[in-house]
Amino acid sequence: MTAPLSPTPQLETIPFAVLVDEAWRSTRAWARTILVPAALLLAPGALAMQVVSGMWNVSLLGMDPSRFESGRFCGTMVIGGLVVMLLLVYFLFVFGSMMVAAVRSLGGESPALGPSLRFYLQPRVWGTDLLAWLLISLGSLACLLPGLFLMAVWSLRLPVMVREGRFGWDALKRSWELLAHNPSGDFFRHPVVKVLLLVVLGIVLAQAISMVVQMPTMIVTQVMVMRGMSRGEGADPQALMRAMLWLTIPVGVIATVAQLAVQLYIDFATTHLYLDQARRKEGADLGAALDRILGSAPPPPAEPGPA
Repeated sequence: MTAPLSPTPQLETIPFAVLVDEAWRSTRAWARTILVPAALLLAPGALAMQVVSGMWNVSLLGMDPSRFESGRFCGTMVIGGLVVMLLLVYFLFVFGSMMVAAVRSLGGESPALGPSLRFYLQPRVWGTDLLAWLLISLGSLACLLPGLFLMAVWSLRLPVMVREGRFGWDALKRSWELLAHNPSGDFFRHPVVKVLLLVVLGIVLAQAISMVVQMPTMIVTQVMVMRGMSRGEGADPQALMRAMLWLTIPVGVIATVAQLAVQLYIDFATTHLYLDQARRKEGADLGAALDRILGSAPPPPAEPGPA
């Protein structure tokens, strides 16, 4: 048997710079088709989340510590928590359907959000996603690193479900198989490292957009506090929060919808990574299969000698 061939440039994983550049091109090309319907679908949930969060905080701040009412406090926490959890599930469906639309668009299928949402609402699809997030959350409780690792190695589960029809643990296993393919052995070219870099990039972009959008709220809040201090009035957190609801609620909705654009960008980057890994790993698997069938490479032709 001959020694295994070294990785060829055709089997090398996609460079991170090329990955994010292709993701930006795809985001610009499909933003109107995918992002606009997703934003319209997300907006009611984002509005409900901001209203519930604002009223929840006002209610908690309005409680008198000297006359603490455990029943009222626990009721507020439980009701508010349940409503927030339901809205987070709604967010999960919107974000998941947007990811499905991104995968379909790069696969040559229709990226319409309606069919993508119907696909994601299948129990085996959102059940797989929910299973992954539950295990990631449990891993995050163990010093964060296990959860971060699971989030990275299972990041291709939705593209796997859309393109390969694998669900449940099989989809999670397939995601890890694809991301483990690193023929060069270079740590900085490892697909898992690229996923982690995409997570960092998404967080930075989302925080930057959120800060820009919420800057007017921060300025108005500081102006109101300074005016109260100049009149010798003490700061009343509940009164200030009530007075700012007219601004914090619409700004929060805008910030949430704006972060949806960042998520679409990350979704396209993840999809490009999936398509690249699947293509290159299949090429490597085909080469290995041919090596097993042929046994060894044919001997080189003999050099011509004197007659």
